[in-house]
Amino acid sequence: MGKNMALTVCMLLLFFVSPLVAQEGTLPFSVGIVPLDARLDTLTEMVVTVAERYGSQLFLDESEQKSLTAAWEKQAQIQQHIELARAYDLHDQEKIQQILDEGLQEAPVRIEPLSVIYQVIPFNPDLASALQESDDALAWFCSKNKFNALLLLDSEDLAGFQRIKIQYYYPFLIAKKTLTDSLVQNAYYQVLEEPFGKALFASMSKGNLGILTLTNVPPGLAISVDGKPSDSLDTRLILSPGNHSLKLHAPGYQPVEMEVESKADIIQPLQFSFEEVSFPPVVLHSEMGKVHWFLNGKPLGEHLSISLSDPTYPMMLTLSGEEFAQKVVHLDSPPSQALSITLNTKELASPSLRDDAQKDFYKRLRNTILWFGTYIGSTVLSQMYATDNPLWQVGLVGTSSLALVSSIAMVVDFLSYESMAEAGI
Repeated sequence: MGKNMALTVCMLLLFFVSPLVAQEGTLPFSVGIVPLDARLDTLTEMVVTVAERYGSQLFLDESEQKSLTAAWEKQAQIQQHIELARAYDLHDQEKIQQILDEGLQEAPVRIEPLSVIYQVIPFNPDLASALQESDDALAWFCSKNKFNALLLLDSEDLAGFQRIKIQYYYPFLIAKKTLTDSLVQNAYYQVLEEPFGKALFASMSKGNLGILTLTNVPPGLAISVDGKPSDSLDTRLILSPGNHSLKLHAPGYQPVEMEVESKADIIQPLQFSFEEVSFPPVVLHSEMGKVHWFLNGKPLGEHLSISLSDPTYPMMLTLSGEEFAQKVVHLDSPPSQALSITLNTKELASPSLRDDAQKDFYKRLRNTILWFGTYIGSTVLSQMYATDNPLWQVGLVGTSSLALVSSIAMVVDFLSYESMAEAGI
């Protein structure tokens, strides 16, 4: 009796405390994977892969919730009796009244779904024998290793076949639940992946989720579910049961829209197909003569212009020539007409010359402002002092001419600098 009570207390602490802590992301629902046969290394690896794929979330059904609540209330009563007994022994009337006023502690609220993690226990013959003997040993092992549940892997030889049994042990179930009981030959455990995955997912989901699996997925696929982008990078869509609207987008393919039905506890393939986008031919010219062309890093040769009969987007074009700086052009969609591309000479591409060009531009701007200021000042002074002096006319003509020449030079520098900026230099 004492042993069973101790096990009950330990399991209660595990099943009520750990899920509550899991809400803070520190201690999720923990499941131990225990092989009961020394020959099951390969099977254990398969079980881990499938479990992490299809058993990552756990829901509790109504009966499990009730069982946990009833067990909690029973333990709370025992704890209250222990505290009352201590208070009576100490003749502490105030403590006795406090315990009676507080009553039984309410069962904590469980947060669902619970995140599930799996841990493999290496095979141990003594441990395997003990766990096969009784459920008390299983409960003790869970308590000792702080597991909330176990996956038990067992096998036996039957007339040339190997009988594989995978059971799910949860201390609050009446009996262990068999997820897979099948015959295999030559340790070919891959045939068990699908039935085991379906059984485990149904046990964990409890009717709250369904899975749609995607096949023949093109690279760069983006998925929207009911108008909201999905952040899933896997080929599975885990959805609530019912109808959902899907939009599938992939570069180079026509978008696909469909209505799908997610069925509770079911893993079903999603049937769809993509049609490649067909774009019109495009012609690309080099205004600087023959240059070397590269499409998405692949050389196309040296030509004045190229024609792409079956282009795909987005594309990256690279142009290079002996006397020109390399230029990269990104096209996300087809151009409206034939595209002409201008390259800059290597001299303009030099960082030092580029900096000098910028400095010259600002110097020219400064000089232009000064000459215009001088011209305006001369005009004002000529109307105020010695208005009949012919030297003012010479000064006005000279300053206005210098200002005009400086303005033209500044515009030329500006256009040159702008062409460099458009070229990405």
